[in-house]
Amino acid sequence: MFVPALTPVDVSSIKATAKPWIKACLDRNWDALLGLCTDDVVFLPPDEPMASGDASVRKFLEAFPVMKKFDFEFEHIEGQDHLAVAYGGFRLTVEIDGKPVDVKGKFVDTFRRDDHGKWLYACVIWNSDAPATTR
Repeated sequence: MFVPALTPVDVSSIKATAKPWIKACLDRNWDALLGLCTDDVVFLPPDEPMASGDASVRKFLEAFPVMKKFDFEFEHIEGQDHLAVAYGGFRLTVEIDGKPVDVKGKFVDTFRRDDHGKWLYACVIWNSDAPATTR
């Protein structure tokens, strides 16, 4: 059975999710962020338990430190039909105890295309490049 690869339009659509994702994170607009996700989205944050589904992810997001700066870039995107995976690097500055903390790391996101052709985040995984002993 032949399953078609992603088209250039699919790749562009996935790349286009970056700006609204970044804006939602910086604005702490969790409704907008979750609007970019599947209903059963899973977050796999570093050094924390998995958060699965809207209520669990929202609870995790509410507790996440305030982001002062955030940027990421997809380095590679591939997939077939209704599933895609993307990875890349990120930089962010969060405020912890009133002080800025810079974090550089990498991520892997999986996407599912919904019935309307929109690509949504289904699984979000990230971690820091710093060794655990220096965090």
